[in-house]
Amino acid sequence: MIDSRRSEVLKVFLGITGASGCVLAIRFAELLKKLNSYIVASYTSNALLVADSECVSREWFISKLGEYVDELYDENRIDASIASSSNTLDVYTLIPASIKTLALIVNGIGSNLITRAILNGLRMKRKVIAIVRESPLGEIELKILYRAARAGIIIIPAVIGFYAYPQNLGDIVDFIIGKVFDVLELQHSLYRRWKSAKETKTQDPCQILYGSKDS
Repeated sequence: MIDSRRSEVLKVFLGITGASGCVLAIRFAELLKKLNSYIVASYTSNALLVADSECVSREWFISKLGEYVDELYDENRIDASIASSSNTLDVYTLIPASIKTLALIVNGIGSNLITRAILNGLRMKRKVIAIVRESPLGEIELKILYRAARAGIIIIPAVIGFYAYPQNLGDIVDFIIGKVFDVLELQHSLYRRWKSAKETKTQDPCQILYGSKDS
């Protein structure tokens, strides 16, 4: 599924905000841990509210996340080492990224550990990635995303690629995380890459939803 043959330790920050999709954070950490990586994670209080409804419970979410990350902090731990640009990591991620958090970042407001860490990553010219699930996107949200992209944040929308022929929720999650791995240039087979119709024999989305063409 992923190529674990990596000699150097990849140091990654994982910021988890109050946007829907906290399962993406767990899956990212789980897969990244199979590589030679060191993960520092932080979550907001709103992320825990989301976990209560999307990830069994906040206690389960924190416990599960703790299985994969090396350091775990709540957003108020601004005494953590990653709050300072003197302790820079290789990669910074927001999974999932709320529009509120991105708005704080593009305005230079380091009000918690997550925004401080991301701002450090940007000023030190590290790779910064944000998975955004918000939909629909209005003018205000699009302006924030535009400013985030101009600041150096790589935006990955939490949308599926129908060409990957997802069969279940796991396929959808892995497609989105696979896009993050693509940006990080990590080898994987988390999703089926695009091929022309002549090259594939599997069921396409319409066949999955409506049945085969012979039915």
